[in-house]
Amino acid sequence: MILSLSDVAEIKKEVAERFSAEVHFCDSCAGQSFTVESPTEELKRFLTAFFAAKNMQIVFSEDGEHFMVKRKS
Repeated sequence: MILSLSDVAEIKKEVAERFSAEVHFCDSCAGQSFTVESPTEELKRFLTAFFAAKNMQIVFSEDGEHFMVKRKS
């Protein structure tokens, strides 16, 4: 597990409060992934900075609505 459930709860709360958006989380054998409906560039920058502070990086899908998190190497 890369992110703890408390990390996930923190990001969901921050995004809801700052951007009035909902983050959906999936933890499966393939890894942890997230979905955000209609992400703005500002929200994507916030998510990138949030995870960078935890020594992680985000890989966004082409449409920007899905992303995965991985540890920086």
